[in-house]
Amino acid sequence: MITKEKTESKTKPRRKSPKRAAVIEAATEEFLSHGFTGTSMDRIAEAANVSKRTVYDHFPSKDDLFQAIIDEILERVRDMPAHEYSEEKELEEQLLAIGGTFASTITSKDFMKLSRVVISRFIQSPEWAHNTVKAHARLRQDMIAFFKAGKRDGRLRVNDPEKAAAQFCGLIKEIAFWPELMAGQKPVTTRERNAAVKSAVEIFLDHYRAT
Repeated sequence: MITKEKTESKTKPRRKSPKRAAVIEAATEEFLSHGFTGTSMDRIAEAANVSKRTVYDHFPSKDDLFQAIIDEILERVRDMPAHEYSEEKELEEQLLAIGGTFASTITSKDFMKLSRVVISRFIQSPEWAHNTVKAHARLRQDMIAFFKAGKRDGRLRVNDPEKAAAQFCGLIKEIAFWPELMAGQKPVTTRERNAAVKSAVEIFLDHYRAT
């Protein structure tokens, strides 16, 4: 199993390579259609319209290539705009902005496609899930910092910011993400997505707002 740190050191300098991007895109489609075990590097090279050597130049193994797909998901979440805590703005306004950014990211077509590929592999190899869950938790650091600031300001009653961040994200994903990913339901509309975020904010503040 290749660690996140090693993968980043290998791939980050070449992240903008068109051929590398083509290989990841082709691999995503192939894994989605044929599963991890049913996909070969030869098939990926053909789908990407590159040589097999080019594939191996970027990714020494199929595991490396799959890790790159996971990194693509994590990078999309990591690239979400940050929302710093403001003492002047209403909590509802700030949390709606945070939740809206998160929801629009995870419900995008590309993110959903990448997630389907990753989930299918997790079922077969739980160790992939364990490492990615830990990595994904690190991506909630901005949200955790926001909740800590709200607690210091006396407006939030949050004893465990990490748990609170996971709960807030979970409230949104339960409505806007998991039904499409796992049950094949239609993608949520913008109105439905916004409603899910609004509901999550109301439930969250009902529990965590300081009184």
